[in-house]
Amino acid sequence: MSDFRKQHPVAGISQVIDTIKQNFITLIILLFIGSTNSEGYFLYFLLAGLGISLVGGIFGWWFFRYRVFEDELQIEKGIFVKKKIYMSKDRIQMIDITEGLLQRLFGLVKLEVKTAGGGTESATISAITREEAEELRVELRKTRNGAVEGEEIAKGEEEAQEKVLGEWKLPSKDLVYAAFTSGNFGLIASILGAISGQLGELINEETIEYIYELMPGFNNVTIYIFLILGIIIISWFLSFLGVIFNYTDFHLKKTEDELIISRGLIEKKQITVPFDRIQAVRFEEGVLRQPFGFGMIYVESAGFDQTQQGRSIVLAPFISASKFKPFLNEFLAEYSEPEYTVRPPKKAFYRYLRRPNYFLIFLIPIVWYLLTYGWMSLLLIPLLSALGWLRYKDAAIGMDQEVLRMRYRTISRTTAIAKRNRIQNAELTENPFQRRKGLKNVSFTVASGAGGMQFEVKDLDQTDGMKIYSWLSESDSGKPEVMNYKNK
Repeated sequence: MSDFRKQHPVAGISQVIDTIKQNFITLIILLFIGSTNSEGYFLYFLLAGLGISLVGGIFGWWFFRYRVFEDELQIEKGIFVKKKIYMSKDRIQMIDITEGLLQRLFGLVKLEVKTAGGGTESATISAITREEAEELRVELRKTRNGAVEGEEIAKGEEEAQEKVLGEWKLPSKDLVYAAFTSGNFGLIASILGAISGQLGELINEETIEYIYELMPGFNNVTIYIFLILGIIIISWFLSFLGVIFNYTDFHLKKTEDELIISRGLIEKKQITVPFDRIQAVRFEEGVLRQPFGFGMIYVESAGFDQTQQGRSIVLAPFISASKFKPFLNEFLAEYSEPEYTVRPPKKAFYRYLRRPNYFLIFLIPIVWYLLTYGWMSLLLIPLLSALGWLRYKDAAIGMDQEVLRMRYRTISRTTAIAKRNRIQNAELTENPFQRRKGLKNVSFTVASGAGGMQFEVKDLDQTDGMKIYSWLSESDSGKPEVMNYKNK
């Protein structure tokens, strides 16, 4: 593949669609604002902007070309400013193949190549055939799999490399359960942002009087309660659809060198995760899933989706906690589960109970003063104390010769498993109040995405803290390499 190749012309349209997707919320807000303009000038500006984007997409496709030359993936692009990208094979960490709706209409795919030092967007080939993508994928993997430059891989050897050693599929029934219990209400902020510009027009005296006529006996408080509940229900419904769209036909395969994940309903995506890039495994049990004994498995991988900090890869969207260990044994045998031997001491119990309530010291007086029923905010104290009790109960650490297992809770309960040689940084910290009681916090960080993912257990006995410190500090030279000791 030494000659330059071009993408399919659909790449120009794909670029326009990507621009719209990235600015979707902004466009919705602008449409609301523009709808108040009776002369329609805003619509003309919007159409002109879309036209310019389309022309830019077409010219972007025309000037985009790529090839694999010697030991590099080379990409040249740019209309007015020419940009050349050279990605060495030995730095390529992941090769993802995605079938978006537009690509599927034309029998094409999108290929993303991700390295340790570059962003993923600049290494995206938006529209090529499946055959071209697979050819490029095999070509770029040769160095990582040990093939000599210019030497052809024997057919039998290639088949051995692609041999499936293990498979896991998400059953349709579990997909529905995962959607019902996702608990992902992050879309609430987007919905509020989209409608905030119109609240002044929607909520006025005439609207409120009309609502009172339809629902006699309602007052301002009940109307706002119903409004909040409505937003939550809508957000939950959109979250439900998001899980269905993202994880339909979820399929995990294990080969000799990597894990291959394929998923998606409208946009079908294939993600490759080399074993040598995996930094840690995480089992997340949400508040809606833990009572039923289910959770979600992630892996932290260096370099994955570098446009986002601490981006994790989903290995299993919905799985029983009892099946977590067999899952690890089959797909990630190196990540064992050491028994928990370190837990917060009894003297830390009341600190766990108090910590979630600290912000109430400032909140309750303000709410009590401003609202008629502000005294009801006192009910948050036992609720947050119960959360503190769960945090105390769940906090634990276990170690064997090479693996650290840490469990803690914020809202969801997290179990993190990392190998000692994958830990980038670890800290043993204490503040003056902890020092009086002989308590310390232990945390460690692994590479994930553009930065790192941190895990922490608070208020351990200082003896246990130093024991973990010593374990994390061990190396071939016997000298501490990753530990930081801090007094807050």
